[in-house]
Amino acid sequence: MKLLKALLFSLPFLFSTTFTYATVRVGTVFFFPPFVTSLNEGFDIELVRSICQRLNLSCELQPMDFNKLFPALDNGSIDLAIGGIVISQIRQQKYDFSLPYMLSKGQFLVTQNSNVQTVNDLKGQKVGVIKGEQDNGVFISYLNDNFPGQFSVSQFDDMEDLITALSANQISAAFTHESTALYWQENGGGQFKLLAGPVLLGQGIGIMALPKNAALLQQINQALQDLEKDGSYLNLYQTYFGNEK
Repeated sequence: MKLLKALLFSLPFLFSTTFTYATVRVGTVFFFPPFVTSLNEGFDIELVRSICQRLNLSCELQPMDFNKLFPALDNGSIDLAIGGIVISQIRQQKYDFSLPYMLSKGQFLVTQNSNVQTVNDLKGQKVGVIKGEQDNGVFISYLNDNFPGQFSVSQFDDMEDLITALSANQISAAFTHESTALYWQENGGGQFKLLAGPVLLGQGIGIMALPKNAALLQQINQALQDLEKDGSYLNLYQTYFGNEK
C-alpha cells in the first residue's frame, strides 16, 4: 500500500540494541470500532499482537477509557498505549510515538433522519466527542479552533456513550475518526449517515509511550516496517477497512 509506505518511511528510523521486557503492558480502550471491537478483536488489537509476536514480547492488554490512557502512561501502569491515538504536536511535547501506521481523519456523523445538511447547520446545537487528555484532545481542539463558538461540544468517556447519545438525539452530531464514522454508517442498522467530508487531523495514528521507552518504540517501528514489507499489514488493513484510503 503506497499510503502506508509514505507514512512508515516518512520519518527517520533509528536502530537500537534489543531492549528486554518481562511483560509489556499495553493500554487500550474497551470499544472503539474498528480499532477495538473487543479485547480480542479490532484492527489495533490485531496489529499490536502481530508486533509483539514479531518482537517475541509477552504483551498484556489493559482496557480502559480513552482519556485514562494518558495518566496510566504517566504513572507507569502501562508501557504503551494504542487505540486510534492521533499523533499531535501537543502530545509530542510529552509523549513519544511510533511511526504512524495510518492517516488520521475526522468525520461528522449524524442520524439518518437528521435535518442537518451541512456543518453550518449545527450552529447552536451540541456536537459530541470522546474525551481526550485533560479535556483537550485532538478532536475537541479541532472543533474549537475551526468552529469557535458555533456549537457546544459535549464530551463522552467512550464510544458507546457517544453513539448512544447520538441515537437518542441528545446531541446533533458526533465528531470522531472517519473509520469509526464509516463503521457506524455501515453497521448501525441504518441509523446513521456521514455529514460533510473527512478532515485531516494531526500526523497520523500511532502507538504512544513515554520517552523512557524510546528503545521499545524503535523496535516497534522495525516490526511495522517488516509487516508492511511482507504484506501482513495490507492484509490486516483490508480486513478492517477494505479499500478505505
